[in-house]
Amino acid sequence: MPPLYAPDPPSAHPQGRPMKHLLAAALLIALPVHAEDWASDLRKDAQAMHDDIARNHPGPVDPANPGFAAANDRGLKLALTRAQTTTTYGGYRFALQAYAASFDDGHLAFSPADLAKEPKLDLQWPGFLTNFDRNDVQRVVSRAADAPVPNGARLVACDGVDATTLAARNVGTQYGRWNLHATRVVRGARLFIDPGNPWIQRPRHCTFEVDGKPRDVDLAWRPFTDADGKLHLPAAWHRAAEPIGLRTLDDGTVWIALSDFDGDLDHPAAKALTPLIAQVTAQRATILAAPRVVLDLRGNTGGNSEWAMRIAEALWGKEAFEKVNVNSTSVDWRASTGVVDRLSEILAMEESHPGTPATDIEWIRTTRAGVIAAMKAHKPFYHSANDPQPPTPAPPRTHARIYMVTDAGCASACLDAADVFLALGAIHVGEETSADTLYMDVRTPVLPSGYGKLAVAMKVYRGRPRGNNVPLVPSHPYPGDLADTPTLERWITTL
Repeated sequence: MPPLYAPDPPSAHPQGRPMKHLLAAALLIALPVHAEDWASDLRKDAQAMHDDIARNHPGPVDPANPGFAAANDRGLKLALTRAQTTTTYGGYRFALQAYAASFDDGHLAFSPADLAKEPKLDLQWPGFLTNFDRNDVQRVVSRAADAPVPNGARLVACDGVDATTLAARNVGTQYGRWNLHATRVVRGARLFIDPGNPWIQRPRHCTFEVDGKPRDVDLAWRPFTDADGKLHLPAAWHRAAEPIGLRTLDDGTVWIALSDFDGDLDHPAAKALTPLIAQVTAQRATILAAPRVVLDLRGNTGGNSEWAMRIAEALWGKEAFEKVNVNSTSVDWRASTGVVDRLSEILAMEESHPGTPATDIEWIRTTRAGVIAAMKAHKPFYHSANDPQPPTPAPPRTHARIYMVTDAGCASACLDAADVFLALGAIHVGEETSADTLYMDVRTPVLPSGYGKLAVAMKVYRGRPRGNNVPLVPSHPYPGDLADTPTLERWITTL
């Protein structure tokens, strides 16, 4: 019998090293050699974010926005202050997210660069979620079976802070544009989800109104699992996104779903929109002979507005479309290396697709050349003026009443689509849209740590008819659940 502490027998390895030592070495290789220094990452990424915005965003050199550069400096200062006490990924991420949100611009954002690389956030909740209703009242909208409050209970206050102020402080500062009803509807359910953000104080004691009577609740926070998310988040904000395509309802209504305008020509949206536009063009007379046509923008958050222009031309005809004037009077592109690089990427992508219209390629080439020329001349912008156009005439008469459905997520290119559809006579139904500033078309640079990336606008509109961060309000607000498509279909027939 060998002694209990005999040396490990040699392995079959040619050098005779014990297998135990090889396993230990493998484990050392697999484990991180050091803990991530989130404070250092925050400092260098915040500085890089500030500098990229300063070099490439139109805002710092925009004479119409003299406070932008100072806002950028303030955002950096707060992020660097927070870096002094940051020890976690949550501290890093939410400091930069708040920095981006402080601009109140949907086209200036921070997000994880690689979801596969992103450290896991340990989410917690108290067993229920609230959100804003159409009257801006926060109510419980989804709950676990053992939650201390029922669905429909109205949130009054937490820890002595009224519900409106609490949501603005804990959620609005992380996403910006909190003045928009659409933002509150889209983001409001996050009030009672704690992602490990050290820069806010999560509620501990809340008061609700239940059946007209106050109910005080001590919150018991617990893990918010993936299963909880799949069950409760859809209930917190019902949102539909019909597959892109055309269908005819039993009553003859033609329903055209436009749930995505993604600009990547290899994206499924592009592969669905191209044949849809051809179908609308070929069947235009039949479509317009229907009792009504519905342009369904639910689920659409933007992309490339050129898709919307092609849809409008296919449905209303070239003559009517070309008379629409909802464009800005001009566009100023920031003259910078970052903008040139991004335009070069877009040009290469467009040129690689045989179906890209020659006019699109020529426009990108002209814009890129203009930005380069402005840089050489040491000008802050490449100025691109649009040809003067008369006001849009009265919309053409069509047999079909044409409706446009939007939800609160409609932004960017979705808003561009809505502008054109409305100018051509579409009737707006559904929810109030989101809104955007005059800064558009983003680059997405990755920050030095590799954990985060930015969305940074490249151009600024001048003279756009729709104002800065101004939403579109439907003529017929939908009173029900906009994700309930059959009920929505029936409701539209009553208008």
